[in-house]
Amino acid sequence: MFALLIPTGSDHDRARVPVATLALIALNIVAYFLSNLLDYESISHRLGFVAAHPQLHQFITHMFLHAGWPTRPDAEWTAYLNSILHIGGNMAYLWFAGSDLEDALGQVKYLLVYFLGGIASALLFWATAVAGHFPNLDEPAVGASGAVSALLGLYLVRFPRFKIRIWFGAFIPIPLIMRQGIARISSWFFIGFWIGLQIFFGIQALGAGGAEVAYWGHIGGFLLGLAYGLSTHQWRDGQQEFLFKEAEHLFYKQKWYPAMEAYQVLAQRYPRFVDAYIKWALCWECTGNAKRAEKVLFDAVQACREQGWQDEADRLRTELEHLGAVAAPVKAEQTPPAATPNLMFRREFKWKNKKM
Repeated sequence: MFALLIPTGSDHDRARVPVATLALIALNIVAYFLSNLLDYESISHRLGFVAAHPQLHQFITHMFLHAGWPTRPDAEWTAYLNSILHIGGNMAYLWFAGSDLEDALGQVKYLLVYFLGGIASALLFWATAVAGHFPNLDEPAVGASGAVSALLGLYLVRFPRFKIRIWFGAFIPIPLIMRQGIARISSWFFIGFWIGLQIFFGIQALGAGGAEVAYWGHIGGFLLGLAYGLSTHQWRDGQQEFLFKEAEHLFYKQKWYPAMEAYQVLAQRYPRFVDAYIKWALCWECTGNAKRAEKVLFDAVQACREQGWQDEADRLRTELEHLGAVAAPVKAEQTPPAATPNLMFRREFKWKNKKM
């Protein structure tokens, strides 16, 4: 049986192009082709991580090399497949986790986690290989798996309640069965299952005296990403984003009162999150109750000023002034509120808080 699980996306809405992630993918692909067009054996021993006698630069350079393309004429087809899957699988996971985390963290913090994860991966692999007396310590360990594992560890903390879209494919030769499709899986389940497998096979590798895959390198990178996420309280921003998406879903279905309640809870839990107050007020506006909308924004302005959050207070004040300008002509004409609110009457309203 042959099966593949490739993540293709998530519920997180990116607000910018993941330039750093695309650059990392491009560097890995270029390095893959160059190393195979030139002398792969020499390059991998010089730039891959050699546990028997590691050099300082190898803690970084091993991340950009992957399994070489077979050159022997008697090589089995699995060797070609392993080479493709190594670079292809790592780049698919790098795109999935990296593009979301770069958007959430910014390029500097994202790249810091990526490279620190690769270094932590090499360190733990080195320690376990030497302590476990693994054979073939002179063979270079290559691949971006450790750095990508760090992103998965951080992803688990940052987006714990988000769904991941997974493409799955399965092939069973006897009887001939082929299946493929797309499924949505919780990030907790998907990444938790993945790291569980790494730990299981890593323990087996210690008992067997080594393995073809550097499972402890994966675990080392994952622990680094997990530790960074926990130490910087990344789950708070992830929870805020998740709750906001749930409220937005209710809002776009025009369920004003459930949406209003969701925005209110969000504003109480994250008092500096201005969009929650604005959308809470907009829900009242959509029901034709401008006075209550004004009160929500006015109270929020006062609360932000008391806390010294001047930027948030200024933005809310601008929204409050605009609301007063819209409501004044309606009140003067004594026009009754529409039975069915029209979401487009606020054409200048920014539906998404775009990042610059």
